[in-house]
Amino acid sequence: MRVNTRRVYHVARTDLIARLRSRKLLAFLAIVIYVGYLINSGSFGVFYTVDDGPSINGALTSHMAGLNAGIAGSAVILLAGFYVLRGTVERDERHGHAPILSSSQTSRAVYLFGKLVSNVTVGVMTATVLGGAAVVNHALHGVGPTDPVAIVWPVFVMTVPLTVFVGAVALLFGTIEVLDGTFGRVAYIFIAIMLISGQSRPETALPASISASVKMLDFLGTTLAYDLTFESIQATVPGFEGGYANFGTGGSTARTFEYTGSSWPDWFFVQRLTTIVAGIGITLVAIVPFDWFRAERSGLLHRSLQQLSPRSLLRRAVSLCSGDESRASTPTAGSKDSPIAVETVSLPAVTERGAGGFKRVVGLELRRLLRGQPRWWYLGASLLIVIPTGVVLTGGDTGAARGLLLAVSIWPLFVWSRIGSRTARHGVRPQIIASEYPVGQLVAEWLAGCLITVGIGSGVFVLVGLATGPSALVGIAGAVLFPPSLALVAGLWTGSPRLFEALYLGIWYVGPLNGGYFADFVGITTRSVANAVPLAFALVGIVAVVAAALRRQVY
Repeated sequence: MRVNTRRVYHVARTDLIARLRSRKLLAFLAIVIYVGYLINSGSFGVFYTVDDGPSINGALTSHMAGLNAGIAGSAVILLAGFYVLRGTVERDERHGHAPILSSSQTSRAVYLFGKLVSNVTVGVMTATVLGGAAVVNHALHGVGPTDPVAIVWPVFVMTVPLTVFVGAVALLFGTIEVLDGTFGRVAYIFIAIMLISGQSRPETALPASISASVKMLDFLGTTLAYDLTFESIQATVPGFEGGYANFGTGGSTARTFEYTGSSWPDWFFVQRLTTIVAGIGITLVAIVPFDWFRAERSGLLHRSLQQLSPRSLLRRAVSLCSGDESRASTPTAGSKDSPIAVETVSLPAVTERGAGGFKRVVGLELRRLLRGQPRWWYLGASLLIVIPTGVVLTGGDTGAARGLLLAVSIWPLFVWSRIGSRTARHGVRPQIIASEYPVGQLVAEWLAGCLITVGIGSGVFVLVGLATGPSALVGIAGAVLFPPSLALVAGLWTGSPRLFEALYLGIWYVGPLNGGYFADFVGITTRSVANAVPLAFALVGIVAVVAAALRRQVY
């Protein structure tokens, strides 16, 4: 037991050192510090909406600041933390550490629990940074005396147990090949949204009458905030019958209540303890699919599947029928399956480096982005083209146009994720920079992403145009230009699609999905179209692409 504990410690320590060498963790902690500032400057916080007047906001006492910071930390860990915590197994596979570890006495369980401890340490660092930022900002902007314990305590109690759960889910997704990619990242964000949405309850339910299932799904802590602040609100606003505890920017200073602390309910500690137990259970489950040699096996599996592909089987059958059995078993020089064909194959002479021009580069980028997607993705893209086109041609109801526009704004994510980071991931960036089109390749990659968006959303865009008139062009501009631009810049900067996916899904969740007009870059809400928000996103995207092209020129 003691030896295994030491091994868990050393696996966690090694993983944490690797994280500290990455810019990703530093950028994440910088965002957390900024969140701490927003909370204590009054930009974000708990508030209640009522029918008979302006919303009710909590004064920024130390206890209220701690509660706000705890909810903010939980939201950051649940939504963005997954993208920071995942990839720890993939890192060892990429650097070839996993097979070496397999030859040691470190078991799979010890290895995965060491990774989980590393993830939890990141959660402790997040809580420390967020709590420290909240204390400093409360001393500058808060109401009443600054009580560090009242501010920091909720942050740790609410954030760290949730990190165990999210970190375990990230580990499980990293051990299952089909979930260790864009599909897994998109699936997780939808699961997280479902967990947050699962807190629906009667709007006027008193804290004591809230069901246990709602309390057990209180991952963010909004039900806890309602339980803790209910009596304070009743003392300030007579006749308050209850309501949802909202968290965001919708607060008002017209009516405020002052929360100065109270005893925390037992159910919340049970909920967080259940979260920890669930995280440990998920880590145990992850032991089953985990494979030290997945990277090597995936290559072997890929070659085996190639041998069993219909084209390969047909070639072997034709060769056997023609009596040339040697050709059936031995790949010919120059064929696709020939392992050593360089000596016997001559390449055509390069007489002109710019043969084909920019148009050919765009075509190559289009094929690269579209190929290799799973079949269900092609099916969904086809339906997004065919269904609205059928509605337009048959003169059907255009009422579902905005719902289809929401689908168009998320389905090409699998294509956009490939933009920007390919040259770094495949190690061809020096060759691209030394080619005839160092900037042209960049623009062609971005343009291909825009064209694919136009192709998939063509029918929907026409449908939206028929339903809303010329103002639809504002939303279409944002939907077409902004996502590929963000993917290009984020991919170039990090050499990975993860930053783009995290940023894009966050903006998409706040804006198009939940109607936050200031982040609605596709024009789902009429308020965003009226304020030209999609047009602003489109312009920001174009400026970002121009900046990326200028940087490529001096690279």
